[in-house]
Amino acid sequence: MELTVLLLLLLCCPGLPAQTPEAEMSQREGSTFYFQCPYSMHLDDKQQKAWYCVRNGQRELVVLTLESEMHRYSDRAKQGYITIQDHNRTVYITMFDLQVEDSGTYSCTYGSSNVPLRTISLNVYKELHKWELDSLSVQCPYRALGYSWGRKVWCRLQRQAECSLIVSIDYWDSSRARNKSTVIQDDNQRGTATITMGKLQAQDSGVYWCAQYNSYQHPTVTRMMEVKLFVHKIPAATTLSVTTSSSHKFSSGSSTQPRKTIIISVVLCILLILALAVATALCIRQRKKLKAGGNEQAEHTYDKPENPVQLESTERMERATDDNRDLNYITLDFKPQPSSDEPLYCNVEPSQAPRTPRDENVEYALIALKQLPENDKG
Repeated sequence: MELTVLLLLLLCCPGLPAQTPEAEMSQREGSTFYFQCPYSMHLDDKQQKAWYCVRNGQRELVVLTLESEMHRYSDRAKQGYITIQDHNRTVYITMFDLQVEDSGTYSCTYGSSNVPLRTISLNVYKELHKWELDSLSVQCPYRALGYSWGRKVWCRLQRQAECSLIVSIDYWDSSRARNKSTVIQDDNQRGTATITMGKLQAQDSGVYWCAQYNSYQHPTVTRMMEVKLFVHKIPAATTLSVTTSSSHKFSSGSSTQPRKTIIISVVLCILLILALAVATALCIRQRKKLKAGGNEQAEHTYDKPENPVQLESTERMERATDDNRDLNYITLDFKPQPSSDEPLYCNVEPSQAPRTPRDENVEYALIALKQLPENDKG
């Protein structure tokens, strides 16, 4: 009973050490946060467990569990989701897809009286990577982080936990301020400050704060958002070429040029080889067609006037078995009317012809001569 009263007293008095965060945890934006809250064996494990966020002294319920049942906080669904689970006398908190707006002080509580079990400060920072000469633009949602009035500053964190002022803007004076290449703009309606840095250099790498400056009594700078900036040098292989015209073009280094030249040469060689192969195949095919066109068959016909008989040679003159020789084919058509007792002369010498030749007409229908290949001659 005395322990319960003491815990309630600590909860009602935020300035007491029990409400002071026991530690600060920094998480990169987009990561997942895990937290455990063990509780004593003397406490009833059936009591509710809750996860609260404290900003500017205001406590907001994030998620709670009843009898170890898990519930999701739907109002924060656009920034991920948060779960709580009670198991083996330990409360497990999981926050997915962290955003800058999730920064704040959190407490894990027990029972309907919300007795704090553990309190921790969570800092969600942005991590940005840029090249030299690039520009940087970040938004600082100070209203979502629980801030509204006061002077907004953009400063760079130094080694001794001091923040060196770069540019600042007052809530009442103006909505825009500049210091060299750094500009800060304050949108009072949205509660967002926008910081822009131009022509970044490698020495600009570091930790920056979007903070609120309080000048009352003891001037202090309160961090609202943290940014870790990494500015990388442009690789030596990348050069900036300026043409004679007004346009400026970036050309990649010569390191990749030989590789491209080799690839193009190989592709052209392959295409040339394919073209030669296709041309050779077409030539061979055309030659075979011309060679096959000269191999024709012949027929010999002999007609008689009284008993016309058409004799078709049964022995067609085909290509000899010896492939090294080509045959010529001749077709003869005889129109005379010799007697059956007289012989027929063909291709004879004049001295061998009959002394009393008859008036005969010989017609040569077709004589086809084909030139032999060089390897068949002789």
